[in-house]
Amino acid sequence: MRIEDIFGMEGPIAKQHATYEARRQQVSMANAVANALSLNRHLVVQAGTGLGKTFGYLVPAIIHARTTKRRILISTKTLNLQEQIFKKDIPFLQRALSRRLPFVAVLAKGRGNFICRRKMENIRAFDRGLLTQASHIQELQEMQRRLDDKAFTGDRECLPFYPAQDLWQHVCGEGENCLRRVCPFFGDCFYYIARRAQAQADIVVVNHALFFADLAVRKDAGFLHEQAVLEDYDAVVFDEAHNLEDVATDFFSRRVTPGDIRRTTAAVSANLRGILVSDNAESGRLVEALVQKLIYEADFFFLQFDKAFRLMPSDRYPHVLKPHLVELTKALAELTAGANEEQAALGAQLCQRLTRIDDNLEFILERRGGDEEHAYWVEAGEEGVALVSAPVSMEADLREHIFARIPAVILTSATLSSVLLRRVGLDKCDMMRLDSPFDYVKNALLYLPKDAKDPREEAFEDYVVSNIKEIVRATRGRALVLFTSFRSMQTTFARLEALDKEGFTVLMQGNASRSMLMQRFIASSQAVLLAVASFWEGIDVPGEALSCVILVRLPFGVPTEPITQARMEHMQRKGEDAFSAYSLPQAVLKLKQGFGRLIRTAEDRGVVAILDGRVQNKGYGRAFLKELPPARITYAVEDVKELLFGR
Repeated sequence: MRIEDIFGMEGPIAKQHATYEARRQQVSMANAVANALSLNRHLVVQAGTGLGKTFGYLVPAIIHARTTKRRILISTKTLNLQEQIFKKDIPFLQRALSRRLPFVAVLAKGRGNFICRRKMENIRAFDRGLLTQASHIQELQEMQRRLDDKAFTGDRECLPFYPAQDLWQHVCGEGENCLRRVCPFFGDCFYYIARRAQAQADIVVVNHALFFADLAVRKDAGFLHEQAVLEDYDAVVFDEAHNLEDVATDFFSRRVTPGDIRRTTAAVSANLRGILVSDNAESGRLVEALVQKLIYEADFFFLQFDKAFRLMPSDRYPHVLKPHLVELTKALAELTAGANEEQAALGAQLCQRLTRIDDNLEFILERRGGDEEHAYWVEAGEEGVALVSAPVSMEADLREHIFARIPAVILTSATLSSVLLRRVGLDKCDMMRLDSPFDYVKNALLYLPKDAKDPREEAFEDYVVSNIKEIVRATRGRALVLFTSFRSMQTTFARLEALDKEGFTVLMQGNASRSMLMQRFIASSQAVLLAVASFWEGIDVPGEALSCVILVRLPFGVPTEPITQARMEHMQRKGEDAFSAYSLPQAVLKLKQGFGRLIRTAEDRGVVAILDGRVQNKGYGRAFLKELPPARITYAVEDVKELLFGR
């Protein structure tokens, strides 16, 4: 089946979609993807907003999967896009192609999304004392009632309520505790039923995190197929590919927290009950004593790291937990050696978890001064401090485990650069750039205040508040204000509350869930939403509800963040200009993502305002402006009113 036949005005997509418009760029992309898949080549597509890139890769992927019987992964970063693809785009294409090209697609999820039957049985038999709240007991009873329902998939999303997190952790699947074929519930396991469904699929939709979780297993020599997170595949499409380096860094890092030790020792203690019999009660008491000793020593060990900072080569922190971890691992192995098959397998899993904690702590604490390939730091979090080590460069790992292993890899995003492709290890590939079909010259303005200030000036905060007020009054709200730090966002929010008296609804990230914030933002006639981080991308609000995006600062990475600092030092050692080769390209990509929140359909009109004076007054400001869509530049708020309201 030809690509042109599907996308043409007489094709199945047009017949299924009453307002469908054929797009030349979309067909060009689809043909390029089809060519890459058939020739086993890597392809990079920078696709502008509104091009329809999802169908641009889905249609050729479906054709190729069906004609060659090769499974293809579609991997995304954000939950929003993942749900759009699986719940909207794929069902649409299944209807449109049902007669000519029927296909099967599944959404892959990790173990943590499914109820574990073995853990449910253990709670029923041993662990009722873990649950003290009446609401938790009621939720558990409701889940237990559903276990016998043949239509129930075990997926948390299929429950009529969202289980409390401190209950869910006791009943959900865990890779580290999974007994696989040894488990007595393996045949009815919700997770493995979902895994087996992947084997019948042509298209499997995943997120980047799940892809790398699977990759982390596959890169180890001698891994077993059932240990993998995903079924085998022959090609992968990475949408939102600009996030690959960051996600990969997380999965190739080593991290140890007090919570890792608490959870592992709790699992050891909980499972002793199923192991202990009269002839090994003494060994069991020894293991429990060693558990308590490890918890006690770990509390003191982590107390010395009372703040976040980068670990330097001269720092020395003895691995004082090693003897306790080794002794507990040995005692547990001896205790479970004579147990039944299930308990022996569980004991082996717990020993592996203890050994992994030991190995990671040794790697981080006993690093050598000459190690320039990793960054080491202490990070503050909800579980106390975390000791972390991350690779400075992902280039070699990703080249070996993705681009050298997978026959065809497609990377697409509205924001990609040659610098990023080099950093993720992609040396040889086909490339194409397709501009947005939207008329930015007619429908969009880039507003740069005449009195723009540098963020390093004392008056910058007052200037920001004053300009936000002026802009949102001109646009009648309907504005998304993007910050690069929580502190700046919170300070500004406190000074904007007076806008409520003028009829504006001022919202801030963190005051409600993401979905609730977006619902309130869209429903309110004059809403202003202040946000950071993830709101720079993945927000899709077409129409008048979002008519203005205000970018407070240029989104440079924080130079004192350990991994950023280490990467810049690494580049400097190689004789490269770290600012030009790393900091600036990263910031440009993020600014383009922020700008991309504005125009989502051909009819949308709006303004992007950049308050950071450096985009006008610094030489590198041209690098930002050159990469933005071709909106008209204005320095007058009156032009904003004219665009939106005709006066």
